[in-house]
Amino acid sequence: MRRSKTVLSLALFVGAVAIAALPSRAAEEKQGHGAEQLDCLRCHEPLKATIQRGVAHKPAADGECVKCHSPHAARFEKLLNQRERALCSSCHQEKIVEFMKGSVHTPIKNGQCTPCHEVHGSENEHLLARTGNELCTGCHEAKHAEASLPAVHDPFVNGECLDCHAAHNSPFPAQLSAPAANLCQVCHPSDAAELVAAHTDIPVAGANCTGCHEPHASKSKGLLRTFVHAPFGDGSCEMCHMTDSDTPRLVRATGGRLCAMCHQDYPKKSDPVVHKPVAQGECAACHVPHTGDVKALLASQPRELCTSCHQDLVERGASSKSAHPIQDEKGACLGCHTPHSSTEESLLNSGPIRTCLACHETAKHGHPLGEDRLDPRTGKPITCVTCHDPHGTAFSYQLRGDQSRGLCLECHDTEHQKPKRTDGPQRK
Repeated sequence: MRRSKTVLSLALFVGAVAIAALPSRAAEEKQGHGAEQLDCLRCHEPLKATIQRGVAHKPAADGECVKCHSPHAARFEKLLNQRERALCSSCHQEKIVEFMKGSVHTPIKNGQCTPCHEVHGSENEHLLARTGNELCTGCHEAKHAEASLPAVHDPFVNGECLDCHAAHNSPFPAQLSAPAANLCQVCHPSDAAELVAAHTDIPVAGANCTGCHEPHASKSKGLLRTFVHAPFGDGSCEMCHMTDSDTPRLVRATGGRLCAMCHQDYPKKSDPVVHKPVAQGECAACHVPHTGDVKALLASQPRELCTSCHQDLVERGASSKSAHPIQDEKGACLGCHTPHSSTEESLLNSGPIRTCLACHETAKHGHPLGEDRLDPRTGKPITCVTCHDPHGTAFSYQLRGDQSRGLCLECHDTEHQKPKRTDGPQRK
């Protein structure tokens, strides 16, 4: 009995010593993280230098590789535990949700953080992959080329993109950091003497500066856009504005009457068909008054401009089996239609036959057309649009009906005979 007690006491003593020698749970976890990182870095040795840069990603610095990567297998590239957005939001949930509001930077919209941020370590704050222009022009290559133009905006060429844009998202278009009308005046106060003189004493407070000026770079002095209205470029503001009055921003006439002071040929008086905005004197519905990036000072590219009013034609084309193929996206509508006035219906350039034959030369050998060929249904001359609707139909070749038989039978009877005689007995 005494021997059993002695053995038990010895066992308890040894156990207590062993327990006292064990590390604490926190120390064990810390030791485990270090061992985990050490194990990963045995193969991924170049990451040591990356993690030791000026700014390290916290999980990498703490040796918590498994927070982002699976050690064995994963459904995602680089053994990531989740897709990029879901993985980043597991720690940055509030930021990710906030960044998806308003005007959102395209990579974030696509669920990507790594186009801008390093994942292990960086020499730049916020773990940025690069700084200044190098970071932004890595994706915006066209802007990189603009840096060599004669006139450049200082923040742009100096890589200070965040002076005007928010990095992730913004309540304003193009991720601007403030409303466009106010943003420029942060650096260029509207009452600054130099700015007032440059605009011939016409007040510019509240004006849309980017309507006339390129915000990044331009070929023209003063960062003016590509095409310039002659009076504006010559500094002859008085031709349109009442510069000699107490209200110098007011124009000398309203609507089309102002433009007609110089542009007397639009619309042509001999043209019976006039584009509705032209007839109503709404020149500014399609043209900008000072400068622009599209020829003829159009407010946008022709197709985009036309479809801003004629959206129904876009929707019809999209839902049709066939629609007229567009050779030139930018000037598509103007290939067939004239924008101001015409002698032809639907503002066609040269009538429904000649307009089509300008491209479709082989149609000269097709169905008879012209003034001497009348549609029996309407009594009007047969043209290309008698059978085709170029904006889209439910049939092939933009036909208005079934090409196998139905469309033809609307004009041609089934017996294909000459008109029946009315001056004698009829054949049975």
